[in-house]
Amino acid sequence: MEMTGVWGGFYRLSLWVTRFAWLNILWLSFTLLGLIFFGLMPATIAMFTVTRKWVQKEVDIPIFQTFFKAFKSNFIRSNLFGIVIFIFGYILSINLKYTGLMNESNLYPLLLGLFVIAAFLYVMLILYIGPVFVHFELSFWQYIKYAIMIGVTNLHFSICALTLLAGVYFISFTYPGLIIAFSFSISAYIIMFLANIGFTQLLKKQQQQIESTKEAVAS
Repeated sequence: MEMTGVWGGFYRLSLWVTRFAWLNILWLSFTLLGLIFFGLMPATIAMFTVTRKWVQKEVDIPIFQTFFKAFKSNFIRSNLFGIVIFIFGYILSINLKYTGLMNESNLYPLLLGLFVIAAFLYVMLILYIGPVFVHFELSFWQYIKYAIMIGVTNLHFSICALTLLAGVYFISFTYPGLIIAFSFSISAYIIMFLANIGFTQLLKKQQQQIESTKEAVAS
């Protein structure tokens, strides 16, 4: 029998607290298991795999089995994404260094502007690569293209996600225990929830374009 009323609310809240805590522990454990560098991206992809199912109302999935299967099956490919993201970040850091050295040059405003644009696109890539990876079946470089494109075209969702994440980590650093218990899993859920709205809108736009094309051909 399903519990209702106040006690039912407490029960459902306790379930979600347990789910987020368990997923957070799994992410931390498997990231460390991969010596951080080789575990970070596979664990992150596995975490987004779980949160995607939660967002799509599949809340009773076996969390460990779902996480471990995604971690294992995407280990190599997700690490390739990690290497690409690391290289892009390294190039950006070098550009920032040399842009700073040219602060007295007439080209400085242009170089600074290009760096800001590149840094923004890099943040969009980091923000959406996980949701895009677990939601679509694409080629390697298409994942990167879609992650950036969805982040830019849904800028209001991106700003909302970054604002909420800033709030999560402000609270987490105020109460450090929350980092170990909840921060990463809650962050993944926030990103996946907002990204899923963006995916739905993208699908609707594509369907409208297809229908418009069919109507144009028919006329």
